[in-house]
Amino acid sequence: MISSTQRFLDILLSDTFDNAHDPEHGGLRLSALLATVLSYLEDAGELNDPRPAYFRDEGSNYAAECHGYACDIDDDILTLFYCIDATEATPLSDRAEIQTVGKEAVDRGFRRLESVVKRTLEGKLDDVEPSQNVSELVTLIKECKEARRSIEFHVIVTGIVSERAAFSVGTGGYRHEVWDILRLARTCGSDIGESISINFMDEYGQSLPCLLTEKGTDGIQVLLTCIPAALLANVYNTYRGRLLEPNVRSFLQFTGKVNKGIRATLLNEPERFLAYNNGLSATASRVDLIDRRDDLARISAVHEFQIVNGGQTSASIASCVRKGESDLSRVSVPMKLTIVPDDRVTELVPRISQFANTQNRIQEADFHANHPWHVELERLSRATWLQPTAESPRGTRWFYERSRGQYVDELAVIGSTAGRKKFRAENPSKQKITKTDLAKFILSWDQEPAVVSRGAQKCFVEFMRKLNSEARTLPDLVEFKRIVSLAILFKTSEALYGELDFKGYRAQVVTYAVALLSHRLQRRLPWSDIWELQGLPTDMLMPIKTILIATRKTIINPPGNQNITEWCKRPLCWSQVVNLELQFTLPEGLEQAPLGGPVANEALSSADRILVDSVVAVPAEVWYSVAKWSKNTNSLLGWQRRLAFSLGTLSGRTREPSIKQAIQGRKLLLEACRLGFGHEQLIPELLEKLTLVSQR
Repeated sequence: MISSTQRFLDILLSDTFDNAHDPEHGGLRLSALLATVLSYLEDAGELNDPRPAYFRDEGSNYAAECHGYACDIDDDILTLFYCIDATEATPLSDRAEIQTVGKEAVDRGFRRLESVVKRTLEGKLDDVEPSQNVSELVTLIKECKEARRSIEFHVIVTGIVSERAAFSVGTGGYRHEVWDILRLARTCGSDIGESISINFMDEYGQSLPCLLTEKGTDGIQVLLTCIPAALLANVYNTYRGRLLEPNVRSFLQFTGKVNKGIRATLLNEPERFLAYNNGLSATASRVDLIDRRDDLARISAVHEFQIVNGGQTSASIASCVRKGESDLSRVSVPMKLTIVPDDRVTELVPRISQFANTQNRIQEADFHANHPWHVELERLSRATWLQPTAESPRGTRWFYERSRGQYVDELAVIGSTAGRKKFRAENPSKQKITKTDLAKFILSWDQEPAVVSRGAQKCFVEFMRKLNSEARTLPDLVEFKRIVSLAILFKTSEALYGELDFKGYRAQVVTYAVALLSHRLQRRLPWSDIWELQGLPTDMLMPIKTILIATRKTIINPPGNQNITEWCKRPLCWSQVVNLELQFTLPEGLEQAPLGGPVANEALSSADRILVDSVVAVPAEVWYSVAKWSKNTNSLLGWQRRLAFSLGTLSGRTREPSIKQAIQGRKLLLEACRLGFGHEQLIPELLEKLTLVSQR
């Protein structure tokens, strides 16, 4: 049987193989590998918007080398990455055996990263081309002292590192982290994540007083304790995002980590923090207790520790300690610690997290791939075939990967070489769409490039927020085809950017260019032509190049010499780009798509138009009343209640619903009336229109 680590390595190299053909990586295997690993760590909530940026400077005595970086504004940390490819002797298309990497190679990586920082601070890298990604790294390093931002070095290894701790502090006080294949597999290869055990006595020289409650028959026990703020800050600064249960981590990636209200209390009224703050809820599979007397004891260690509520509290306290903004010696944080039996951690911890976050309701399906919308899109992708080719007589498919590794998993169950070759021919890797790709394509076309520029995970979380708030019905074939068309548009734009021989900032320029194209074409595209051609019509290529050139010129020259990457995350950047004066010939065959999304239905038939008009005629107050009535009486399904509210919002903004929203809106309103709902503005004429409209 293949080990979980070997399977993770197989998936990693398969995804790297797909990325290796991307012109952005210049044919460099190492660049494609690092980009893949960084995307995994971002998905796992370990990093925020990481960026590959290959740089090497030989120098007179020793080399300075860096392969990427990530700047976390919330945690005030700049991380530099160095990647060691232990599989480089094996072609990406073949299975690579797991290798052992010595401590010497890892230490060499840390020395080279430290040299990058040293030479930057000495001014020896000031002549780096401003248009390259690494120039931003140089600027960020120089800003660290004034911004009170710490610098860390992370070495990523696609093998097993011997005789090396995961965390250490090197020369100059820089924190060192090692991500070998075992740690990567634990963190990114499953839903459980990396297990955290903390020995408070050994690591911090103190224990936590606690009150014990009676253990339940199911083995669950609750402990009540207080943790000193300084200790909590030390723990958070050591483990950061991996302390947080995955749903909480996803939530904070969108809402932000540092809470202004919590910070204000810490700065102005620290002695009242215990009274004002609700504290933490956490889980562990086991605790070590000392000095136990009746219902009292002291916690000396926790195992498989996770915070399920209180992520912003922890991050805000850690931020204040890092910046030296307040004396927190008098601040303690209350904590409810639930001990969950080891064999039930995977089952119960997400549920505890869900119920602990009822104020900011975090539903697992909201942020994960098991949402029905994604499941249906996956089904459509497997059932929809393109025209046959010489390599694939049956045709090919666009493969929607709603969870990482699906492509490799389906390939792995095929026993024969011929069968695997057939699978690859029918499901080309260039036609694979991940869930974060999907969010990027749709939000770019929705003219939200600033959100896309915040990174893959924040982009996906925002997409899911919109998906749920708009109560969108399940995708159909038309919607799937339009998503594929957006994928083709985006991938072609990336290729054209490479043809223009630009260096750096491709991700930012392309999302802004696609958004600007959407704006200028009023969300119209030759949707049918793109699907039939499986490519863009030739009359679209020159307009896209024109937009790419103008967009890039604007983006890389931000006002006040701001950091380009951070500038692209601001709505003001979009305001500047959208007002560019451009002249280009409109492509032919444009098809209108109504406001509200990139995947609207085809042109309405006369019957559909009558249906939509009958739903639009219903006042917003009626839809809001239906939503409230159904909640009070528990008469309709949850998605119907959300749809009623969304229809009220659309009506209030004088925007039309989609045909699918109109169909379901009509059904739910008639059903509500049948169950006893009434409203003074729901006059008989409106009901008659809804009743007589043609059935679908």
